[in-house]
Amino acid sequence: RSHVMCDVNVSRQAVVSTQSTGLASAQHGEYLISVEHKIGSGEWLQRATLILPSIKQSSLPSHNIPQYIPISANERVEDLKSLGNNNNTLYHVRVPFKALEEGEGEEVLSYVSVVVRACSIIESHLTHSLAIYMDSTGYITGLSLSSPAEECSGKTTEATSFTTECSVSYPSVGASPDVHSFIQVKEKEEKKKTADGSDTRSFLAKYWMYILPVALLLMMSMGGQ
Repeated sequence: RSHVMCDVNVSRQAVVSTQSTGLASAQHGEYLISVEHKIGSGEWLQRATLILPSIKQSSLPSHNIPQYIPISANERVEDLKSLGNNNNTLYHVRVPFKALEEGEGEEVLSYVSVVVRACSIIESHLTHSLAIYMDSTGYITGLSLSSPAEECSGKTTEATSFTTECSVSYPSVGASPDVHSFIQVKEKEEKKKTADGSDTRSFLAKYWMYILPVALLLMMSMGGQ
């Protein structure tokens, strides 16, 4: 897979600071993904917008970095921190199963989601990695959320904002077989075999069609005498 990454602090280092409200639109060939989250059984809120280069654009230096645009008002950091050492509360993140392209509607029928324990985010000082996997048509095939904290021990944090490392993985196109060259090689091999091959048949086997009429004529003339 080809891989593109962006490291951002979602409160201060958004790629497009003038769009800190999270409002964004896809340009020609780009994908737009809405990232939502919730704590426990709470309501879903849009946390950020992710603008991704298309498969073709991702190979160009000027288009190879996705833009992660947060919505500061919906981060809910204090709600997350207030959980303290409650190890049973879950933190949910979801994205639509299909990234939007230019001109597409925003109706979402289903999502791809991931769930982790909220305390693992807190004890990682709100630092975590979000990985999105998608195919060449814009469908999300996988989503993962990980943090440095391996287990919850009841620690708290003084961090006041999320630090998010986001990554997007596209499928890499494999090499296609060169059928034309293969056929040319096989034709050359067949021609070489024909040119190099020697006819090992006997003289009689090779020229019987010429010898037979002559032999018949001789036999007939000898019989007439």
